Amino acid sequence: MKKIALLFALIGFISSCSSDNNTDSLNGIWHLIDVTCECAPVDFQKGEHIWNFNLSSNQVSVVNNPDEPLQILDTGSHNFSLKKGKITILSVEYDYYFKNGNLFLSDHPEVDGPLMEFTRN
Repeated sequence: MKKIALLFALIGFISSCSSDNNTDSLNGIWHLIDVTCECAPVDFQKGEHIWNFNLSSNQVSVVNNPDEPLQILDTGSHNFSLKKGKITILSVEYDYYFKNGNLFLSDHPEVDGPLMEFTRN
């Protein structure tokens, strides 16, 4: 009985470690829908800030609505590098993770750095 309980515990542990923090999930088009920071509140609409991550070229292409006051990255292409749970863009290292199908990038939100939420098409 103890062996069966240990087996179920091991299976639960392994499945909890295999979250959807898969780098392949990062590839493609993401729409910025929310930013939490020490900044003026902004009502983001899908399509106003589009980030397209290309894992083959390690570039993210950003298109911003020019009328929006808050822009995390300028419009254009930016190189990035990945390492386990981290993405570095323009010398800023963000934690990244996936939750409920959305992408989150954070740069020390506990000290007023941005926490950005993105959704797919």
